[in-house]
Amino acid sequence: MSKAPCVLILALLVAALLTAGAVSAQENWMGPNLVANPGFEQVDAAGLPTDWRPTANPAGSAKFSQDKQIYLVDAAAMKIEVPDTGGATLQSKPVPVVGGKSYLFSLAFKADGFGEPGKYSGVDGYVGTDFLDATGKNLGRGPGVGFPYNHTDWDLRDVFIPVPPTATQMIISASVSNHSAKQIGTNIPSTLWLDAVQLREYTPPVTPEWAKQKVPRIVEGGITTSRAQAYQLAGLNNSGGKWSPISADPNSDYGSILTSPPGVGPGIMAHSPYFTSMPPGLYRAVLRARIGDPSKQEKVGAIDIGSEFAGMRAGLDIYARDFAKADTYQDFSMDFILRSAGYWMFRVYTEGNQPFTVDTVKIFQLSQFQDRQLLDLYPGSEGAIPADVQPRRNTYPFTGLLVAGALYDYYRIVDAFHLTGTEMKLDTVPIEKGRSQVYVGFPGTAKELFDHNLIYLCGADASALTLRQKHMIAEYVRRGGGLIVLGGHKTLDRGSMGGSLLDEILPLDLPAEPRQLIFTPEGTPVLAGTPHPLTQYVDFSAKPVSYYMHDLQAKPAAQVLLTAGGKPGLVIWQAGKGRVATVDIIPMGSPAEGQVPFWKWDGWVNLLRDLSWWVAGQDDHFPS
Repeated sequence: MSKAPCVLILALLVAALLTAGAVSAQENWMGPNLVANPGFEQVDAAGLPTDWRPTANPAGSAKFSQDKQIYLVDAAAMKIEVPDTGGATLQSKPVPVVGGKSYLFSLAFKADGFGEPGKYSGVDGYVGTDFLDATGKNLGRGPGVGFPYNHTDWDLRDVFIPVPPTATQMIISASVSNHSAKQIGTNIPSTLWLDAVQLREYTPPVTPEWAKQKVPRIVEGGITTSRAQAYQLAGLNNSGGKWSPISADPNSDYGSILTSPPGVGPGIMAHSPYFTSMPPGLYRAVLRARIGDPSKQEKVGAIDIGSEFAGMRAGLDIYARDFAKADTYQDFSMDFILRSAGYWMFRVYTEGNQPFTVDTVKIFQLSQFQDRQLLDLYPGSEGAIPADVQPRRNTYPFTGLLVAGALYDYYRIVDAFHLTGTEMKLDTVPIEKGRSQVYVGFPGTAKELFDHNLIYLCGADASALTLRQKHMIAEYVRRGGGLIVLGGHKTLDRGSMGGSLLDEILPLDLPAEPRQLIFTPEGTPVLAGTPHPLTQYVDFSAKPVSYYMHDLQAKPAAQVLLTAGGKPGLVIWQAGKGRVATVDIIPMGSPAEGQVPFWKWDGWVNLLRDLSWWVAGQDDHFPS
């Protein structure tokens, strides 16, 4: 990726967007679901979904069935099996829409077979949309969503769909095709499950006045508190090439622009960096552009926004007829939702058929979402967990799950767990760090997750967990499981747990925005708090100290067993039928001569062992 001059890129800082004063996701800009039988709960005598039309090609090659064993929402999903060469299509009955309006389309899916990650093996799936007028005439295809070319556990795909002015109906078509034998010489039997289909009318919120103002120009890497961020396209990757010569323009926002020459053909004019994950929310992107001849009907350019884990977020085609005047800058906006971890980026394209001039892309947040607000937008996406799935009761072997992020070795979790008994088993989920955290091998089903006596979350950024994963952990606790959350740079108030589904089961008051850690370079004594059997025989004579701690308070019903500098150091409470503990002191810092940091204190490992027994409900392992 090319390096831009230091004055050309206006930095995007997550901290600035966190202060955006975002409006609630529950405002009246999203209508009810219009899709009939969206969860495939109703079937006819043949077992096929009502209000949907399944088609196999060639006949008999594919199979359609209602699956009551594998589903995400309510009690069933649609199962489409394509065991060999051929394809299958599932088409909805026409859904009424209003011409000129926009709609949020989404669905949940799960895929088996399909091939290997990052490699096309000849099996693919796609959900498209078609528009009809009042007479039933097909007006053409609309946006759709695709699926990865590999096995995928339950996930979401969504996109905003603008409806043509004359359209009155929309048809949703889900298709799977299997050409693996032809593509790689080996047949890959593949299956796609669909659930929670929705189409909801979207009324875009008005652009706030602060977002209409010119964004102050800053030096690359500088600090800005602007709630809107602007990107000078002349400073981005691909600029200055065949499709995007750079030139000066005193009428532009920052002095230079990109103009694609006539006759150069279609290509990418500008490609942004891959930005790190942003707070979940509703965003607006505004492209500032102009052309010379608006009298033509041809498409002149486009902008799209992609993401690492949620596919394309939005796309907008721009036509010559969309410009009101020649050689005059005009704004073109599109809205998109960021709802998952991973990078995001934007690209600007030209058709190369006439000079197309682009200046800046401005991006700002319209609404920030917490987990419950995301569930308002995507009902049921947290998944349904059958009542008979219960946390592990058998303690032979005593089984734990360690989500191992930063500092888990300094906390000495493994040492403590090995002291819990002669028969123990610790499953580990490493956290890989890149542009976002990735939980490698996290249990794919509630049944797998619940088969543990306790769970440790260490250095875990909640924004990298899906709604479904957070729901599984929370429900595991409510049904009687044990959870220990250990603090650090990417957890608790600093890891998007405030306002999340996990916040509801934690014994701390967590703010929605991150706070600075409390740092005491001289060390703060770790002291006993509320008397409890866990700490009554702990020896504090070594005077353990902590140097970093979270700036948090315990909820009223919680018990603070350790303190440091007047702040909670170890907090426990009951959540539903389960127990939860948080360790809010952090194993970082430089001890002075003679000091004993708490993580090297002889009593620490034994206390963490006893805490593990307590959260797992094994009270008989220590005095009452």
